[in-house]
Amino acid sequence: MRRFFASLPWIVLGAATAANAEPLKLNDLFQDHMVLPRHHAVVSGQAGANETVTATFNAVKANGKADAGGHFSLTLPDIPAAQTGTLTVTSLSGSQSVADIITGDVFLCSGQSNMQIPVTRSLNYDVVIANSVNDTLRNATIQVRTGLAPQSHFSAPVSWVKAGPETTGGFSATCYYFATALQDRIHVPIGMVHSSLGGSNITTWMDDASLAKFPKYKDDVALLKIAATDPNAAGDAMGARFEAWWQGAGGQPAKPWALTAADIQSWPKVPDLKLNWERWNVPELASYDGDVWYATHITLTASQAAQAAELNLGKVDDIDYSWVNGKRLGYTAGNDHAHIYKLAPGAFHAGDNVIMVDVIDLWSTGGMWGDIPPSLKLGDETIPLADWNYHLIAPALKYPPRAPWDATGGVTILHNAMIAPLGDFAFTGAVWYQGETNVGDTAYQAELTTLMQQWRGQFGKDLPVAVVQLANFQARVPHPTESALAALREAQRLAVVNDPHATLATAVDIGEPTDVHPANKEVLGARLARAMAVRAYGVTGISESGPQIASVRRTGSDVTLSFTGLEGDFIAYGAAHPIGFELCGTDGCHYADADIQGRTVVLHNAATAAKVRFCWADAPTCTLYDGTSLLPALPFEQSISQ
Repeated sequence: MRRFFASLPWIVLGAATAANAEPLKLNDLFQDHMVLPRHHAVVSGQAGANETVTATFNAVKANGKADAGGHFSLTLPDIPAAQTGTLTVTSLSGSQSVADIITGDVFLCSGQSNMQIPVTRSLNYDVVIANSVNDTLRNATIQVRTGLAPQSHFSAPVSWVKAGPETTGGFSATCYYFATALQDRIHVPIGMVHSSLGGSNITTWMDDASLAKFPKYKDDVALLKIAATDPNAAGDAMGARFEAWWQGAGGQPAKPWALTAADIQSWPKVPDLKLNWERWNVPELASYDGDVWYATHITLTASQAAQAAELNLGKVDDIDYSWVNGKRLGYTAGNDHAHIYKLAPGAFHAGDNVIMVDVIDLWSTGGMWGDIPPSLKLGDETIPLADWNYHLIAPALKYPPRAPWDATGGVTILHNAMIAPLGDFAFTGAVWYQGETNVGDTAYQAELTTLMQQWRGQFGKDLPVAVVQLANFQARVPHPTESALAALREAQRLAVVNDPHATLATAVDIGEPTDVHPANKEVLGARLARAMAVRAYGVTGISESGPQIASVRRTGSDVTLSFTGLEGDFIAYGAAHPIGFELCGTDGCHYADADIQGRTVVLHNAATAAKVRFCWADAPTCTLYDGTSLLPALPFEQSISQ
């Protein structure tokens, strides 16, 4: 049988796990050394059908009953912070104990690479790690896995560890600095549950019900359901989707997968399969992310062609679509393993056979390259595939469709394996640092709003969510310009402004022009802690997120901007007047002259302007800060009121 469907090696192919037939078992997050929520801790797991279940922690007890499927969920009474002890849960089918527990507040930290990167990639990490001993700060990292359907258990073990020189370096930097700063404010033990994946689209973290609100994802969700039961059919459908996309977009050649051995001889030779294409000394590929066609041909005898085959492409960085003699093989993602397709007898024929591969590089290095040379195995015979040609494509075609089971570009795939198994755990709040992958996504505000609603449906209706507004990145520009990154920041701001349980921490002034992963996570963590202290704990007397636009009103030929979130009057760094403001009208956007008047800002020569933008660029230069909190004014775009 041909193998049509492939993806990352840690994909969970099965449907949701059925009721555990073994004796009582707590949900996977209940492990030794955990932080047990001090408020309304939900203790859940599997027991025998309809059994009575009792949970005991020190003098605190809760009773309940498992349902017909054996699932139980008990809620403990509130417990004072910093209590230590053992949680014991019992039923007729058995018992389980969780030792060395401490009570406190637990936060979910999720998103993409800026949430995933560890403390060892932050500023002054060596000093931070050396001084990080803290038994009341504990972390559980969810291992990266994907699932085609929601799972009730994690497919890799979960463990809690205490902060200290041996462990802290591997913690999420954003999550760790947030937790330490928050603990300095509220003085209770903090638990961190870190579940993230670099490069992941927000859609990978959304469930079926959330994505159902967006018609554009309907086909992806349907195809993912097919993949759960018939991966070959799903892989073939994905290949057909690629072919239709390529031809609809005017790709050249019109059908590269159908080229003959003679056709591909006009393509340049791949210089060295051991090297990524950035090292080929081809100017167009020196810093290229996108797709490149690879092709080779092999001559087989009739007896060779009659055998079942295994095509090993070696490591592919990052995704491939592949064909043999014009017939689709499928789609494989992941740069840390060989991409292998098993083919039934008849896939090859006597004579010349063409193998065509479209390689898609998402970031950094790209190509078919590395220490596993491509080969074709026919029975006991392995034939090296060392002679390849390549073809560059038009820039508009550099990012083909991604499969719905793709770990970073798919739908529901990370929610299913990395969030769903958390069950109804009683998180105090959540921190979300994601969006770089969604730059250019005009639906992001609605998607983020929906994700936050989804989490509240799972973890509690009033769950506070702190969103990181994306950092400045890329080169500065000397004039007003459109910016998809600025639009994404505005989508984040508006999603938070319209959500009474959400809060925002901006990173717009602490990024790095050449690195999308800014190292100054300590300042970001402090801003997140401040925002969460106000939103989740009701701390008063401090600004939550910094100055935010409240109104933009015309006063003659001027425009007056009013703000919320100020602790003191505005200041401008480096000059007497703030910069970064734009007035936009029918003739485009122009930098505006601005004056600070206490806690307002006045823009001049605005008679014909229709809207105001502030900090509107990939890497804006903005100098307006709250003189007391020293927080930057948040970027915005807003129409002018008369």
